[in-house]
Amino acid sequence: MPRRKNQSSPAPEPDVQITSPPEAPSPRDAAAINPDEFPMQPLGLPGREFKFQAIFTQDVIDAIRAHGKTSMNAEICGVLVGNVYRDSHGAYLRVHACIKGDAAESRNAQVTFKAETWTHIQQVMDQAHADAKIVGWYHTHPGFGIFLSGMDLFIQDNFFNLPWQIALVYDPQSEEEGVFVWRQGKSEREQHLIELSSTPVPAELNPSGAGTGKPEDQLTVRTWLLAGILFVLSFGLTYAIIWMIRTMR
Repeated sequence: MPRRKNQSSPAPEPDVQITSPPEAPSPRDAAAINPDEFPMQPLGLPGREFKFQAIFTQDVIDAIRAHGKTSMNAEICGVLVGNVYRDSHGAYLRVHACIKGDAAESRNAQVTFKAETWTHIQQVMDQAHADAKIVGWYHTHPGFGIFLSGMDLFIQDNFFNLPWQIALVYDPQSEEEGVFVWRQGKSEREQHLIELSSTPVPAELNPSGAGTGKPEDQLTVRTWLLAGILFVLSFGLTYAIIWMIRTMR
């Protein structure tokens, strides 16, 4: 009679807790930006956080506000110009210029980029901002607050969909503004930083070429004024000396 084989007991299962892998960042997510792909440029601004942030120069903010106030009832638009950099806190976007959306179709609650608009924008980019890129867009919501409408989201999804491209909305009536950044495939409103700088306002937004009211402009005016006063005084003193010499003869 054949012997029965010994049946071994099943080996105990290892005590391992299996967890799902972390969710990969969406391509339309500022968190997916690799800081090492961009040049190092230290930035010492209050409010800088350890994440991707948008930084605007004060001149650009002033130019956008001035453009927005030219149309207090209908929307207007333009594009944001700048570059992506990195510092010890990670990647950040610096917006140093803007271009008005000339020939854009504007309505009370909608604005549309037309072919003529993009032609104008590309011409200005080639002539004045060859070393920069279009990093987002801005438009106004006169009297109805800061948000992205369905049409705004369509524009953002189809024209400004890189992870470092942003949207700025400005309400010229309430003078409120907000910036929207890509987060996990959605445009989320986030705090932006403003950098005081001496970058001149773009020519198309400052056609007169007048000073921007910054301290360096005021210093230039005072310098010329002082030079004029000294010139008048020196001329008067020279005339007085000549008159005294002639009188003494």
